[in-house]
Amino acid sequence: MVDWTFDAVEVGWMTERLAKFWDRRLAAIAPTGFPAYGRIFHPAQAADGTWVRWSTVADHNGVPMTATSDFFHLALPASVPTVGTVWTGDPPQIGTLERHQAEHLIDVLVSHTSTPNAVTFALWDGLGWDHAALVRPGMPPALVPDPIPPSVRRGPRMRIPGRDYIVYTGAIGDALRWMRKHQTPHFWWPRDHAWVVAGDVDLPWSIVAGSPELIDRLVQDTVLEVMRISAADVLDSEPEWLTRAVSQAVQDLISDHAAVIATSCGTVFLCLSNRGNEWWLVSGMGSMTRLSPDNPNRSLKEQLSSEALTALIAQLGLY
Repeated sequence: MVDWTFDAVEVGWMTERLAKFWDRRLAAIAPTGFPAYGRIFHPAQAADGTWVRWSTVADHNGVPMTATSDFFHLALPASVPTVGTVWTGDPPQIGTLERHQAEHLIDVLVSHTSTPNAVTFALWDGLGWDHAALVRPGMPPALVPDPIPPSVRRGPRMRIPGRDYIVYTGAIGDALRWMRKHQTPHFWWPRDHAWVVAGDVDLPWSIVAGSPELIDRLVQDTVLEVMRISAADVLDSEPEWLTRAVSQAVQDLISDHAAVIATSCGTVFLCLSNRGNEWWLVSGMGSMTRLSPDNPNRSLKEQLSSEALTALIAQLGLY
């Protein structure tokens, strides 16, 4: 049975170890102090609905994969691979494990803790379930009941830099409580602190912190795709060809207010538009991002570089 009592001791144990949450180090989304860390890659999905490992996408596209790769680097090769086509399919889910991953992970983790019936779970409070509405043709929207009790919504949170979480406790299987909503908790850990599963709403991977024996077991697993990482490993930077392409696009946007980026996965169109004395970056999909040319801490060129890359990834359906 799920217990919604806020356990300040367990929450404090976690937050003290997340002081440098997501500083580009992969392990920074998990607590410090563990002897070993593993990175679980959320699977992509082929056109026929089958799950696909990142390594399969990398092999198809002829791109080397390491423990620090980002998915869109593997899915967006510099040129069309020798097989004649770039891999196509849906990118990994962000912010959640898939059900088959979560169920199998539970089977592994249960034997690596002495307290499988006393597990703390933290769920990001911005999922929008408290404002969800059911829309039916010809009828006004109806609010969907919030699955989180009102007293919990009004209660304390687990707080880390940039994120607030609702907390509950239960048995390890309660990690599956929200699978009808296609969601796993963003943090879960047993009372004996033998391991932690950590994720983030914006990332298509999760981190497991634990003993070397646990991480070795996960790395060898045939269901999950896991690679060992160190506490210092950082996410790979963009490949040089992509950095050059985005840099040229930024120059074109500043000089001509329009840019085209040709890639192996398709062509991306961008334009710089002034509307009502405000500058906007507009993508070929029609999405718009407001820019701040007068920002003293971030130049227009820096803003364009970041937003152009984000627009490229979105247009090509890589995240």
